[in-house]
Amino acid sequence: MRAALATQPGLAGDLVEPAPPLVAAPLAGPGLSDEHAAGLDLILEGFLLHHGRPRHVTLTDAGRRVLAGDYCYAHGLVWVADADDLDVIELLADLVAMSAALVSTGARDGLAPLWRGTIAAIAHRDPVFVDRLRRAKDALRTGSGTGPLHALTDGLPEAPLLEEALDA
Repeated sequence: MRAALATQPGLAGDLVEPAPPLVAAPLAGPGLSDEHAAGLDLILEGFLLHHGRPRHVTLTDAGRRVLAGDYCYAHGLVWVADADDLDVIELLADLVAMSAALVSTGARDGLAPLWRGTIAAIAHRDPVFVDRLRRAKDALRTGSGTGPLHALTDGLPEAPLLEEALDA
């Protein structure tokens, strides 16, 4: 992931040293490849550049932050898309859209369970868990709140780096 950011002239001089660790590691499983983990971290960085405190890049100019965030989103999705898995792309597109919606409605408490649940769904490929995630997201979309997302992630491993990153 760091290599992708370092190749961009507009970002290379603004990288955080030393590089923060990848946040998906505690939730990783056999289905989470190195490309997926790095892609997820880039997508998270894109989200944080738009809606929080980025972990890998220090940019104060709002315009540059938006452009860098867009780059991170796009590049992260490209890395994940290289695995040619449309189910993962769908989960990530939903993650990005729903995360922005949570921020815009002031429901940031749903960010960590949404990200943890999505990463776990990608990593473990358990159809029952993926279905539960879809139902929790549907409940959120219909105004039922973040409770189902929290319940979904109760049994997942803790991800303190992820939760810290999302706590803006």
